[in-house]
Amino acid sequence: MSVWVNDWPRQAACKTSNPGELYISELELTPDKAVCTGCSVRMECLADALDNRVTFGVWGGMTERERRNLLHRRRTVTSWANLLRHARLEYERSVGERPGPDFDEDFEMLFREWFVRLVGFLIRGGARQPDAEDSVQSAFVELAGVWDSVSERTAWLRTVAYRKWKRMLHKTRKDDLVFCLPEDPAKDATNDVVGQSQIIQLLRQLPPMQQAVMAFEFDGCSPAETAEVMGVPAVNVRQNLRRARSNLAQLIKEGGML
Repeated sequence: MSVWVNDWPRQAACKTSNPGELYISELELTPDKAVCTGCSVRMECLADALDNRVTFGVWGGMTERERRNLLHRRRTVTSWANLLRHARLEYERSVGERPGPDFDEDFEMLFREWFVRLVGFLIRGGARQPDAEDSVQSAFVELAGVWDSVSERTAWLRTVAYRKWKRMLHKTRKDDLVFCLPEDPAKDATNDVVGQSQIIQLLRQLPPMQQAVMAFEFDGCSPAETAEVMGVPAVNVRQNLRRARSNLAQLIKEGGML
């Protein structure tokens, strides 16, 4: 099992490279990230740059702009080193060996492409932004441990993130998701653009079950897929979809689109 390298610069693939190719501002030139591919300490480098808010150059295969966007989306992360170290350890425990360079690159690409989209999916289903982010982050960490055994990773992440959020919801509320009343959208303090969109405000006026099935509908899931994830009969999903569409049409007709 590998050890997280604290003195990672000595092992970095770029240590003999021309600094001008990597440690520059994106305003001056598009940097070359090819040297980061296959670097044995790429994750340590990226975590260091994220935790220390480095504002120039390529670190861990990410440019200044990419890191800035990631930090903006994941404001609740207190230690990127801990997060990425834990993800790597979970993966290693599952396969019994150190992940190769492809794992780091593929995991990072999947995280960057799907984290915000999955958070938005949970928010559409009724989650508060902090709960949605925690659930999706936990799902990614869990995925790292079963990476090679999962073929449909985005569908897997959606399922696991939803179920983690639902368990979190049940810990904080006495009523089941199907029966509790929707929260007043005015009380939601989310600053995320997704949480402020017009469709979110409409969905939050639906009963929770209808809101949840519509979130899956917007994410491209069939009633059968939704039923499997939610653990309810498909007929219930279809019934709630019909009711949700009818209620949404009525809300729009009455001027519910804010």
